[in-house]
Amino acid sequence: MELVTFRLPRRRADHKPVVIRPLGDFQYNGKRSATALDLLKRDIDQTLELDGYFIGMGDYTDFMSPSNRQRRRSAAFYDTAEAAIDDKASDLVQELFDLALRPTVGRWIGLLEGHHYADLKSGETTDMLLCRLLKTRHLGTEAGIRLQFEINSTKGNICLWAHHGVGGGGKTASPLNKLENMAAYWGGFDVFLMGHSTKAPAAPINRVYPRWHGTHAPDLVHKTIYFVSTGGYCKAHRVGNREGQVPRGDYAEQGMMPPAVLGSPLIKIAPWRRVIDGATVWSPEVKVEL
Repeated sequence: MELVTFRLPRRRADHKPVVIRPLGDFQYNGKRSATALDLLKRDIDQTLELDGYFIGMGDYTDFMSPSNRQRRRSAAFYDTAEAAIDDKASDLVQELFDLALRPTVGRWIGLLEGHHYADLKSGETTDMLLCRLLKTRHLGTEAGIRLQFEINSTKGNICLWAHHGVGGGGKTASPLNKLENMAAYWGGFDVFLMGHSTKAPAAPINRVYPRWHGTHAPDLVHKTIYFVSTGGYCKAHRVGNREGQVPRGDYAEQGMMPPAVLGSPLIKIAPWRRVIDGATVWSPEVKVEL
């Protein structure tokens, strides 16, 4: 697990929310790709207009699955063949960057690793290559991210737990069930994020804590946390799909899977402060827009 801190620019006022957009599951594989590039670019433009930031949720290109990587390792290709494979895998990353991601340089909190990437002979992966292009950090398999706010003399944190995700589940709420199971074991996080399923539901739950006041009567503090499935940009069930000359559906169509949800949610954090008994208290408000 990677634990990282992302310090947001110091603010003098706390009325404007900070916008975070999780982006992933593009599965770009070239000119015939099913990636919804126009929608991806529109969502990127909207986020940049809001002065927002991005978190990469994995599966940026669709060059190799885990089983493909295993077969490549066992194939014992010549060095020249390995170099040609590396070149193609790297070219796909560069194409994706040039077609959609270049305007986002410097706006990334980090990129998670997904299932679809290539191991390069240089010792890095294509996900790590994309991190270099975007000038951000690689967050590995699982990340705890502390967003650190500073408003005048008040400091506060919002903490995110993020994972690309695993497994299936045909129902809309299936990724939320996985996140709720994880949240039972992880304290201190305000938002739980998961990609992989190309679904985009979100659900708030309340956690309740007793607050003791010495000799005064105790009360209860209610804290809302969110479970968020982060959608994707790979179209499924396309009319007229072909494999060569054969009319044949894509992976989702062949597997009788539901259509993918295209797009991604916006997480808006209003870094409010309240004055209680003369003291300024960090009291942020988190909202998720689908």
